Amino acid sequence: MKFLKNLLFIILLSLPLFGSEKIKIFILHSYSQEYGWTKNQHEGFVSALNKSNQKFEFYTEYLDTKRVKLTPEYERNFFKYLKNRYQESTPDVIYVTDDNALEFIFKNYKELFTNSAKIPLFFSGINNLEMQNILPSEQFAGVYETKEIKPNIELIKQFSPQTRDIYFVGDNSSTYLSIKKEIQIQQENFKNLNFYFISDEHLSVVQTMLPSTARSFVFLTTIGNFKDDSENTLLVEESIEKIKENKNLIILSMEDAYMLQGVVGGYVTSGNKQGEEAANLVLQYLDAKSLLNVKSLLKSPNIYMFNSKELINSRIILSEYIARDATFVGKHQDFIEKNQSILLNIFTIALIISIFGAVTTFALQRKRCKKQSTKMQQLENIKSTLHLKEQFIDNLLSFKDVGFWKLDTKTDKLFVSEELLNILEIKYDIYKDDSKLLSYFVHLDDKQLFEEKLNIAKESKSPIKFSHKMFTSSNQVLHATHLIYTEFLNQEPSLLIGIIKFEK
Repeated sequence: MKFLKNLLFIILLSLPLFGSEKIKIFILHSYSQEYGWTKNQHEGFVSALNKSNQKFEFYTEYLDTKRVKLTPEYERNFFKYLKNRYQESTPDVIYVTDDNALEFIFKNYKELFTNSAKIPLFFSGINNLEMQNILPSEQFAGVYETKEIKPNIELIKQFSPQTRDIYFVGDNSSTYLSIKKEIQIQQENFKNLNFYFISDEHLSVVQTMLPSTARSFVFLTTIGNFKDDSENTLLVEESIEKIKENKNLIILSMEDAYMLQGVVGGYVTSGNKQGEEAANLVLQYLDAKSLLNVKSLLKSPNIYMFNSKELINSRIILSEYIARDATFVGKHQDFIEKNQSILLNIFTIALIISIFGAVTTFALQRKRCKKQSTKMQQLENIKSTLHLKEQFIDNLLSFKDVGFWKLDTKTDKLFVSEELLNILEIKYDIYKDDSKLLSYFVHLDDKQLFEEKLNIAKESKSPIKFSHKMFTSSNQVLHATHLIYTEFLNQEPSLLIGIIKFEK
């Protein structure tokens, strides 16, 4: 009996040791670690696994095939490198991203690691759907990537119902060809639209084929393999910047990694979601110790994603249905963060008033002491300035349910309060610091009056009050009472602050 107790005690002590063993995961990416799509998948995969109760150790390698062609010679050399690098380290799980890495592993995994036949292989970002019929399901499982054209076409119909020509831009890589094939299969569902496919390995060639008609809608499919005329592979941001030189284009994306300046957005493949779903398949396998019931995801986990600033630049307003579930990049700070400067101004004014009161009291107590005329004049100036600011604050506090705005005249940056955005029915998620935003919603009859009053306010040291009409995004006309006050710095206007009270 004592022996059994001792044995049980030893077993209980040993359990934590077994539980603490790390699961080794070998990761092979098709592209470089700097490539946004690869980075998003990697982070999504690792983050999802690290949130579990398991402990993992990751070994990551990159084929870098956006910059290096996957020739037979390169493939042989890379295989030799991996064979030498991991000859004494056999992983428990293999994870690969995108088609090149999957094809490489499928060809070589049996010879790459010892006991490879028992190592489960997981993947994400695979465009070649035919691999589903090739990979043995008892050892391979993963997430396929499909560019869904229908939701993106519906977006264009919403943005511009009269549009008939749609352009798809790509780098002519094998990934692009897979995407093009998938889009062409779906094209028959949109017989009233014209699809144009523009592709070449060299971006300069693609630029010559881009449309010249204003407000042409262009989808980016995959552009990571574009090269300049000197055969240098371009960064994604460089390619987008050059494409954006054509001012006629409204650029939409089919991939979240391309959500950079100049790109409006769209229904995109999400690298982060791809990685997360692949990690979920790994966790299913670890729980069941088998791939028997672990099924690959044929439906890509895509999402709506938009750039708030580019939506405004393109004069595009999303439907409530799409905006509700969409992800937005370039969101603005919360209310307190956005209003730090104006709140600091009010605090400063209150502090100056307190200091001024103390200085005045001190001055009264020392009536008999002569003050230099220049200092007295300075005090009078401060008193006058504080009086104007107190008057402005009193006016501000007397309004209820009003909106306000402030314009930095030095940087031409405009802030508009959330209340004002709601009144004018401007989507908060797509609000942009646009110095001309207010003028867009001033009634045509009063635009000249509005501009004249703004110019007067910039030169005046007293609040300017006037009435005019404005309209909302749904064209509802509102009557507005406007109060504008100008802050001066070194005798120059530095900040315009406006208060608007509305009456329907």
